[in-house]
Amino acid sequence: MGMDGKLGGLAALLLAGTGIFLGAPALAQTEAQKQSDELIIRGQRMPAAEAQRSATCEALARNPYFAALSGVAADKGVLGPAVYLPTRLPRNPDYSAPPLAPPGSPLPKAPKSRFGTLLLFSGVIDTASTTSDVAGAGGDDGTAASGTPAAATASADEVAAACRARYQPNAGSPEVTSRPAGIPIEFGGPTGKTDTRASRIAHDDTLPIAILLFDQRRFAESLPWFKRAAGKLPLGAGGDEAALYIGKLYLMGLGEQSDPAEGVRWLEKAATARFNAITDTPMFNPDVPELNTASGEASVILGNVYRGGYKGIAKNPEASRKWFARALETGHVPAAKMLGDLYRDGIDTPRDPARASSYYRQAAKLDLPSAQVALAQMLESGDDGVKQDRPQAIAWYRAAAKHEHLEALYALARAFDLGEGVKADPEQALGYYKRAALAGSAGAMTALGTYFYEGRQVAKDPAAARRWFEQGATRGDADGMVDLAAMQIQGQGGDKDVVQAWVWLKRAATLRHQAAPNAVAALERRMSPAERAAALRALERH
Repeated sequence: MGMDGKLGGLAALLLAGTGIFLGAPALAQTEAQKQSDELIIRGQRMPAAEAQRSATCEALARNPYFAALSGVAADKGVLGPAVYLPTRLPRNPDYSAPPLAPPGSPLPKAPKSRFGTLLLFSGVIDTASTTSDVAGAGGDDGTAASGTPAAATASADEVAAACRARYQPNAGSPEVTSRPAGIPIEFGGPTGKTDTRASRIAHDDTLPIAILLFDQRRFAESLPWFKRAAGKLPLGAGGDEAALYIGKLYLMGLGEQSDPAEGVRWLEKAATARFNAITDTPMFNPDVPELNTASGEASVILGNVYRGGYKGIAKNPEASRKWFARALETGHVPAAKMLGDLYRDGIDTPRDPARASSYYRQAAKLDLPSAQVALAQMLESGDDGVKQDRPQAIAWYRAAAKHEHLEALYALARAFDLGEGVKADPEQALGYYKRAALAGSAGAMTALGTYFYEGRQVAKDPAAARRWFEQGATRGDADGMVDLAAMQIQGQGGDKDVVQAWVWLKRAATLRHQAAPNAVAALERRMSPAERAAALRALERH
């Protein structure tokens, strides 16, 4: 009985790991999603988790412009540049479902905390250095590029530490910021000029009402409200959100009135909104990677629309990669995983494992578990341009395992079980198999069945073994199917059942399990005509 069960996967039109489906049925909102929905209407959100904040600070600290601003702020004894952007879970309802309120019903009432009350970034900085959308890169010697403030004397580690310190959570408050509301922060710029850019969006009901109508599935009624919001609110302060929703509505949300070409135009408007890596980089939460911004969500939708084509929009692999790259540029880390997959598998582009590993590494360093596993898998076996490095692969599996990623847990279990890349350790192997099984790994469930069947590390328990084999088999593990069938034929750990055993062996054979075809033939020779007929009927039901 082996432990070589392979993890299954369900293909779907999933937008770059963000949980966005084209036309997928709506799922029930979680409490976290409800909270996120409320927060985006207020226009203020600061994720509470610390890991992604640390990763973002460390990445930004290497940006010379951010380092310079942070250094100047430290010299003046004031807070450094903002390192947050409103993020939220994408809204992707079932557009074909009936509305939750009859069309023409009274308009929903906007909450008192309205969208647009967020104080925008303000400061005293060189106006010439903030006109470009993205800050310049540093020179080869580590100095700031031309056009950025003079580099601070603080090291990157000191800048990152100061950045992280800004966002230590205040007791009892999910909105983490030390900046007093409504008070502009001043920085001393290299020119000595004062250019205080403190502005508030006027209290605005159009976007909240549009979103509330959208949530009631009154899609056609929400469209003019989103258009009003797009006309009133600037990009980056609600206008980009409005443009995103208009794009999604035209793309798929208006039934026969949908206009995918018009949807793409609005999505491009949202995706190309001004972005500054210093002030606009969102916080990434590896445990909720689908959190996104309007620009990032629009970019990944465009990437997937062009990846396969959609209702009159022609497939365009080059444009698809461009929009995934834009999503990554604007801080949506899962887009790096998508780009890595395209180059690893050579999907509509020459296969380039080295480039794929580079994208995986970008996201892995920011703690995206799926990217850490993909990078580990490449390092584990090696590939063109990617040198085999099993110890480093184990390190990345360990990083992903901290998030209970089932593939990482299963890979570590097998590594300690077989002594591949690490010294064999049966106790650690069993521990990882247990964690992987609880995370949903079918192969790990089959492995646990083997432990109980053989009595290794645990007391021998045929009934428990049979239950674990059944769990693995039900989730598609071919080894689990064969092992369960063997116990059913012998009546071990439960009743004898040759009919169900034959069904499991036939299913394993379709999955190309090497032992299954011969096992099917051997079992059929022992079955009565009645048992064979019952087996065929059972197979049809499956």
